[in-house]
Amino acid sequence: MSFATNLKDELCKDVPEQESAIHALLYGFLLFSHKFSSDEISFAVVHEPTARLFAEALATHCGISAKITFRERARGTLYKVSIEKASERKKVLDAFYHAPKEPTLRINRANIENEEDVPFFLRGAYLVCGSLTDPNKEYHLEFDVSYMNLCKDLSTLIGEVLSQPKSTIRRGAYIVYYKESENIEDMITYIGAMMSSLEMMNIKIEKDIKNRVNRRMNCDSANMDKTLNASFQQVEDIKYIFEKKDKTFLSDELRQVAELRLENPEMSLRELCESVEPPLSRSGINHRLKKISEIANSLRNGSIE
Repeated sequence: MSFATNLKDELCKDVPEQESAIHALLYGFLLFSHKFSSDEISFAVVHEPTARLFAEALATHCGISAKITFRERARGTLYKVSIEKASERKKVLDAFYHAPKEPTLRINRANIENEEDVPFFLRGAYLVCGSLTDPNKEYHLEFDVSYMNLCKDLSTLIGEVLSQPKSTIRRGAYIVYYKESENIEDMITYIGAMMSSLEMMNIKIEKDIKNRVNRRMNCDSANMDKTLNASFQQVEDIKYIFEKKDKTFLSDELRQVAELRLENPEMSLRELCESVEPPLSRSGINHRLKKISEIANSLRNGSIE
């Protein structure tokens, strides 16, 4: 099961007990359902517990039974929740202080009595029009809103209680979104999904560890390549000196390092330091290898015979 599905499962576990909280939750469902008028009140979701939660809250709070139907599709079952009777739609509109034919939908703050009810309102909104990308891949949470002014109201409300989200337009829909993991964690914690928030934090920690390990491995690999390339050139220089002259052409201290490098091309400078007698510092070994390289280059260009 996906992270996004687990998140919505967690949000649907319980109907809140306080009347004002149930009212705010239902209002979030209704206002962002895309169909909220005297002609039709309905929404469609692929997440069955969301449909069940709305129906249960509506029955508890308004005494109205919502109809749930489903349609099988290649991408999964689609659940439609609707209020069939015109008289019941009017009752719902009246309960949430909305006129039957409002020209545009806006958030009516009278439906969110207390600051403590805002998380339930946002929970309802998220369940009906929100989505979250798998945090193992990227960080992106969004609300897909049908109306421009409603989108602005939602962005303003979220900014009052959490970090200000960003907004954009995509294929005719108005999008309120977060792309920062910390903001997403704060949002899903705020609307009641603490376990999902903790899981996301763990995913982020694991990703950070993997990224650090990969960077370290890449760095080690780059350093190894650099060491091997330097060693290869040193071996070529030593072979050239020994072929062009002989071992005695080098001083005893240079010859000791040259023979050690020739026999151990894979050794790092640190390992070379520990292998010579007496042991040398890295700068000491490096100085002798550079001197050998200078001698080889001088032989190549004829500056020494």
